Amino acid sequence: MSDTSKWEIADSLRQRARDDLFGLLKSIGGTKDLFIDADLFPLIDLTSTASEIRQHGVENLHKLDSAVNAKTKNKRLFLLRPNIVRFLTLAKQLRQLDIRNAHVICVPRKFYAFEHLLEQEGLWGRCALHELTAFDMVAVDYDLFSMVNSHLYLNIYLDHSTDWLSTLAASLIDFQKLFGKFSKTLAFGKLAGQVLRQLERGEGAISNQDFGGGKSIQTVILFDRSVDLVTPFCSQMCYEGLLDEYFNIEAGRMKIPKSGNAENAGPQHELVQLSTRDDTIIEGIRAMHFSKVAQEIKARLARENVLQNDFRDKVKDASISDLKHLVNNDVKGHINVKKQLTRHLDLCADIYEKKKAADFKIQLEMEANILHSENFDEIVSYIHTMICRCEPNKYRPLQLLCLLCTANNGLGRELYELLCRSYLQAYGYENIPLLYKLEQLRFFYVKRQCDIPVPTNSATTAGSRGEAFFKRGIQAAQNLTDKAQTQKTFFQFMRKRLNLTPDLNQQTKTVPGPDMADVFDSIYVPLSCRLIEEALINDGKLAMFQHELIQRGYPGAEDLFVQRSSGVSTRSQFHDNQQSILIVFIGGCTQSEINALRMLALSKSNVKLRFYFAPTSVWTHTRLLQEIEASQ
Repeated sequence: MSDTSKWEIADSLRQRARDDLFGLLKSIGGTKDLFIDADLFPLIDLTSTASEIRQHGVENLHKLDSAVNAKTKNKRLFLLRPNIVRFLTLAKQLRQLDIRNAHVICVPRKFYAFEHLLEQEGLWGRCALHELTAFDMVAVDYDLFSMVNSHLYLNIYLDHSTDWLSTLAASLIDFQKLFGKFSKTLAFGKLAGQVLRQLERGEGAISNQDFGGGKSIQTVILFDRSVDLVTPFCSQMCYEGLLDEYFNIEAGRMKIPKSGNAENAGPQHELVQLSTRDDTIIEGIRAMHFSKVAQEIKARLARENVLQNDFRDKVKDASISDLKHLVNNDVKGHINVKKQLTRHLDLCADIYEKKKAADFKIQLEMEANILHSENFDEIVSYIHTMICRCEPNKYRPLQLLCLLCTANNGLGRELYELLCRSYLQAYGYENIPLLYKLEQLRFFYVKRQCDIPVPTNSATTAGSRGEAFFKRGIQAAQNLTDKAQTQKTFFQFMRKRLNLTPDLNQQTKTVPGPDMADVFDSIYVPLSCRLIEEALINDGKLAMFQHELIQRGYPGAEDLFVQRSSGVSTRSQFHDNQQSILIVFIGGCTQSEINALRMLALSKSNVKLRFYFAPTSVWTHTRLLQEIEASQ
């Protein structure tokens, strides 16, 4: 596929966001100062440059948190995410500073409560509200779109606010207006089911003529993060995942330290673009296991050196016009590729040194034991020892605790209290709110009796309701015994049925090639990715699993999987038998999951799959724990 057609959807989304931003700036007349939320700077950079923004009447650009009280005679425009706490803080500052003629621009949508808050603070009529709806899905790469909400999962499960779910549904409706109606929708989890119902109501209020004429996307998959809480706490082993872990990829770019930069001699970091349009190397190595990346880069460098020798031979007998063509095309591209290869080789060396400094190999063994449900006492002893020795990075023991807890549906009360007490004594009692939030999010919590599956009997007739209640009581009583405590957790059940640990089942690949387990060193296939694979390849098998989970009494099994067809024929929507799927991760995902699904598309030779990803955020386990700690 050509580069132009590959970037068609991404370029359309970026152009839509540019037009929306510039149209709003143009509609607000006069000279303006723009105050931008720090979280939005990367997305603004994806769609426009500072010089382009200044061409639309903006004189100065400021960071929102540090320059609200900057003295200016220009109109003030505040660009921020629609967060109730942040909006209320800004409204109080505007009232205290007696700022008039201000414009608050919410990205991507405003909440109806904001108008009430403006009236409450005495700003009604002095402050105008706007929204940039086109920023609800901004293209980071040709197959990766950001949905501009890194705090959605915390807002729902900590603040119990579901306002953003309607925003997600509205974003998907706008997407269909551009690129055509989805023929099939799949939903995993309770939140995904809620978005699906809101999506159906929104589509019902729109005529078919309002949907785009193109058929770029046939299937949309809504995946609730709460269905798979294990994968985010596994150490990432693919190259792009490790780059995100150590250098923090944000909107397709990351900061890396400059080598040989003296103190006070300019910026200490440089911004590196990881988009496949800017970096021609990253697409071939981002999904690779880290141990294979350096070998691939060295092989590419050897090929580039051969090309360099060919250039020298061509220069000897070349005319002036041939030399111009050679310099403008081949030589520039060759120099750029060698620069990128050298940079990636340096990054590999840096990551290797950081991994070697920590007992990374032992931690991977502990994670493998957790995923395989082996050596429980040894795992607990290792984590407890790490805490007692005051591991410098306090998030490392928390990562293992959360992984152990989510894989086992919680911990026993005595063990939980021991680990909590040890952690607080080692790292300070100011971490009590963090542990409380982890408990509320069901990341690190005490195993409850209601978490143990209670088998149901679907064959009971309505006429024997009293007998059914009696049997149900007997089953519940039996469930409280020690024998019931040993029943498989949801993750353990799915691990066996969906073959999430291929090395444990001693299944080897008959044909070498890309495999989703490669992103975790072939010891684990992400549960989220396996569920998506089964839904696309064999949805009947997935429905059977769901029925069995309901029969076994697993909590939340009824909301595990829902599918809906729009009734639109899909025969005309396939181009060269290729199926395009948009995956919306409600609550975020990791780089490993994205790259595992890319590997899935490469491994299916009989079915052409093209995945597009729209996560509300991209996590690493460290960044997730930091966001939980910083949340209000």
